[in-house]
Amino acid sequence: MNDSLEQEAEFIKTQIEGFEQAHPNIKVNLIDVNPNAALNVFKNALLGDQPLDAMRTDYLWVPEFVNLDLLYPLNDMISESDRKDFNPVILRSVQYNGKIYGLPSVMDAPALLYNKRILQENGFSAPPQTMDELLEMARKVTNKDHYGIYLMDASYFSLPYIWAFGGGTITDDRKIEIASQGTIEGLKFMLKLKQEHATQPYSDFKDAYNKMNLDFKEGRSAMLINGPWALSELLAGSEFKNADNLGITVIPKGPKGHASPTGGHGFAISKYSKHPKETYELISYLTSTKVQIRQAKEVKTLPTRTSAYQDAALAVDPIFQGFKKQFDAAKSRPLIPESSTMFYDFTSNLKEILLGTQSAEEGARKIEASWKDLLKLDQ
Repeated sequence: MNDSLEQEAEFIKTQIEGFEQAHPNIKVNLIDVNPNAALNVFKNALLGDQPLDAMRTDYLWVPEFVNLDLLYPLNDMISESDRKDFNPVILRSVQYNGKIYGLPSVMDAPALLYNKRILQENGFSAPPQTMDELLEMARKVTNKDHYGIYLMDASYFSLPYIWAFGGGTITDDRKIEIASQGTIEGLKFMLKLKQEHATQPYSDFKDAYNKMNLDFKEGRSAMLINGPWALSELLAGSEFKNADNLGITVIPKGPKGHASPTGGHGFAISKYSKHPKETYELISYLTSTKVQIRQAKEVKTLPTRTSAYQDAALAVDPIFQGFKKQFDAAKSRPLIPESSTMFYDFTSNLKEILLGTQSAEEGARKIEASWKDLLKLDQ
């Protein structure tokens, strides 16, 4: 578990203790689960009729769990005021077939993070506004001391590039767009960043995520694309002991605009819970405005309630406002039952594209073929 997840887990435990004190008639038994195994642990528990009332769920899991008839619909429990207070984009992430199946706790959308000092020392007073400017700046700041931007091989981090060039993945109505011309142009732009020596100098992507964060917080890179979950780690780095050196802005525009993938997690109730009313009281408390404000300040997560941003401290915090601005330009990933598995073949083929062992066109066609098989579509 990384530092941010550990901090959030400890925060949730503390809030549950506060909930129990305010609700002495309700006892919460908390089960710690490895985040990497949580999807299968929860699924097996629910399918195996094990006692489980609520779970912390990634938004991508919701369609799959609903498709397996495992979640309790909340439409009759959530108040109209709560429904209106949750960010509409993220509330959509816990809906499927017109019903609400969870309460959003944390929302995120990766933004462009940049080292103000490095950009300014290389003659740039502002971050890049377009993909062309991103390439130009990244090239110019790359030297023996630092490089422009870390390029991730994970499919999740490729989505802003793909969407900037008008590409897509899979639509909610199961149309495959991964081999479209826009997607291929986005993949080619990522490769261009690497070929023109604007990215990290490493020969492979071993331990990529940790290297990306370490290089940025120690001043070996000028820019990266990452989300609010990384803030605690990055702000502990030598480059950001003065937090004002950390810049956050929306991901640069491409020929077809800009977007970033929405994500995060919330709390859902098992369809087979014997205590749905009491469980709803718990998840309502954990996603309340006061708890979200507290969590934002302590763990640096992004609140899902619009009312939380009226807090005096958050309203003037450039970090939170920077990510909020990015979220306003965010885009949902496919809300289909297969969402939690569709990115595996995507990532493996993306890595080969960026390593130069296959073309963007070839990689896109391979991903398309695997998705046709996954969705059981005619070949």
